[in-house]
Amino acid sequence: MERKLKLLCSDIDGTILNTDRDIAPETASAFAKLPKDFPIILASSRMPSAMYYVQEKIGAHGSPLICYNGGLVLDSRGSTLHSHTVSLAFLDTVIQHQKNFDYNISTYCTDTWRTAKEDYWTTREIRTTRVEPVLVPLEDHIAVLEAINEQPHKIMCMGDPEALDDLIKVLEKAHGNEAHFYRSKDTYLEISAKNIDKSTALEQLIKDTYNLEMEDVIAFGDNYNDITMIKNVGFGIAVANATQEVKEVADYVSDFSNKENAVALAIEKFLH
Repeated sequence: MERKLKLLCSDIDGTILNTDRDIAPETASAFAKLPKDFPIILASSRMPSAMYYVQEKIGAHGSPLICYNGGLVLDSRGSTLHSHTVSLAFLDTVIQHQKNFDYNISTYCTDTWRTAKEDYWTTREIRTTRVEPVLVPLEDHIAVLEAINEQPHKIMCMGDPEALDDLIKVLEKAHGNEAHFYRSKDTYLEISAKNIDKSTALEQLIKDTYNLEMEDVIAFGDNYNDITMIKNVGFGIAVANATQEVKEVADYVSDFSNKENAVALAIEKFLH
């Protein structure tokens, strides 16, 4: 490879985590062999607390974080560098819509996850992210956030795909293009501020923090929210289980999936 790569950025779910939603020993070992001053940034739709254990295991504790697909960017001290939220009026439309359907609404403000009850969806998220929610009745949700002067960095709705399809139509009619909708699966709808993505957040972060450009970056991803990042970095890698759209913009497509330590093998191949 001709260019010298100076920073690594990786998605978490479906990319760097194995079947157990954990960092495999092989992956931890590959990261441990990188130079101590080689920056490692995680970029995810997750909240900060759901990313810390991954940071620890790859030796990136204390590094900046790109959370909520770029909706919240934290520096090495955990202070907010950039923050983009969805309005409470928008959230209220979601809550009113849910009264006629049955899906879980979760809000994520800075580093707090709030939801109405522990159900099937909540239990799955707890298992996946290792974070516990604060239980707040839906009808009190707006008032609770108003009292602390916060707005959601992310609204996540989990449940019946047809209900979520209908919700998108209602939101687009009521709020135009105020927010960005992301479906990682048909049963999951993630809503975040418009005009933010991992790529934009990463470009701003590395320029301000490390005085680096996107061409200096090697990045890993698997899903639709990784496309712009994989496309815009110097060397973008799609894992074998990535969507076709990610593979099409990648500089390199791994023969291995996240379950086969794709990131570890690529680090060995291109960075050691």
